[in-house]
Amino acid sequence: MKRLAIIIPAYKATFLLAALDSIAAQTCKDFTLYVGDDCSPEPIGNIVEQYRDKIELVFQRFDTNLGGKDLVAQWERCIAMSQEEPYIWLFSDDDLMEPNCVEELLKQIEKTEGDYDVYHFNVDIINECGAFEKRKQDYPAVLPAYRFYRGKNSGRLSAYVVENVFSRKVYEQFGGFMKYDLAWGSDVATWIVFSGSKGICTVPNARISWRQSSQNITPDYSRQIAERKLMAQLAFLNWAYRYFAKEPDIYTTNRAFFILLIHHNRRFVSKESIKKAFTSFFAVHGRKKDWPLIYLFAFLVDGIYFRIRKRFYWLYGDKKVKDEDNLL
Repeated sequence: MKRLAIIIPAYKATFLLAALDSIAAQTCKDFTLYVGDDCSPEPIGNIVEQYRDKIELVFQRFDTNLGGKDLVAQWERCIAMSQEEPYIWLFSDDDLMEPNCVEELLKQIEKTEGDYDVYHFNVDIINECGAFEKRKQDYPAVLPAYRFYRGKNSGRLSAYVVENVFSRKVYEQFGGFMKYDLAWGSDVATWIVFSGSKGICTVPNARISWRQSSQNITPDYSRQIAERKLMAQLAFLNWAYRYFAKEPDIYTTNRAFFILLIHHNRRFVSKESIKKAFTSFFAVHGRKKDWPLIYLFAFLVDGIYFRIRKRFYWLYGDKKVKDEDNLL
């Protein structure tokens, strides 16, 4: 039995060859690749078949498209293709891994004696041609779940799904991924739960490349989708408030994120949705006296909003974040 299952929920063929080339080039082959074709109109199977003699792989074409309706369900049915490999890497059909990623991952698992349930690769951004664009903020050697939550929601840290490897044990323990509408926040909530009190362990000396291209999902700012995303993000925020209830600054942290959330969505959703979001936020977080002030700050024009934000640490909870910058 291999130690690692690499899972690709595939739909687009444009960059699949490049993704598979990077997997086939791994210096350590202690893995099985599973590719689940989400009933794609593109020749996914023909591309995958070219790698039969290069890596151990399992391919399945599904009869129905699921990712367009429930992305998390598509992830999970692809994972269900795998056997009993102790670690799972949910990858993609367009990103790349450096040749030593699997080797360094397994070294880190051995070095840490498998103490962690989530292992992380640092990330570079590449363009459609595969050329380097920028390097994202590296994670520390071990990143506690709450610092991950703060860092991700504040924009100081990035998360793209494909850079994390998790244990099958923790995946089965929690019954799969956290589920939110449109999978909005599902991955971040999942890494928080999976990492638990141990934190996220970074794999040194190897990186993955996340591809930024026209093939990425285009932001849909239609009112219906925007309102669904808003409520999904709010559900995630409310969940995090309960999950991190013992953190002394969770309210100020979430208040800052809520202001930013409303500010970014204010042009795309109805007044009724804004009111519903405020009602939901305060039903969970309490402190309704903050309603007028949060509303005022959230609806400031961009230039004034970002200038004022730098001065109002007490409202945004930014002072501690600034202190943590050097740690991240």
